[in-house]
Amino acid sequence: MTEEYAQKIFVKEDSSAKIHCESCGLVKTVQLQNLTSLAPVVRIRCTCTAVFPVRFEYRKFYRKATNLEGTYQVLFDERDIPDLSQARKTINCRIENISMHGVGVAILGRHRIMKNARIVLGFTLDNPQKTWIEKTAVVQLVEGPYLGLRFDEPATTDRELGFYLMP
Repeated sequence: MTEEYAQKIFVKEDSSAKIHCESCGLVKTVQLQNLTSLAPVVRIRCTCTAVFPVRFEYRKFYRKATNLEGTYQVLFDERDIPDLSQARKTINCRIENISMHGVGVAILGRHRIMKNARIVLGFTLDNPQKTWIEKTAVVQLVEGPYLGLRFDEPATTDRELGFYLMP
């Protein structure tokens, strides 16, 4: 059974969301009253009779899909944070998505990383300046080789990352 593509709809803080019908082009803003009762994927029927699945995303910050090479190291001692800029050639992960508060990382090879582990992560942005980013983060999600990481310090003051994430 193939999984049907679900359009991602971003829900704002006021619980409103803009739904776009790909068949007729209609854009409608809806208010989502009871967010907890919604299924992960909801089928929407447009006035043009088109029916399509949507997935509601409740993120505070925009998340950009990427395909960047990276390097990580698990932190066992908080006082001994390594400088990963010297290890740029040792690629052991791929940065799949990034926001101001965290990243989604695919680990290359086997790992035994568990939720709440602390990691130092380094990667080069694919911007014209080839900016090197190095952050410490906490593992929030482990799904096989995929890790969801939350930065220890939000990147809200990181200008290079902020410019990179502009849509």
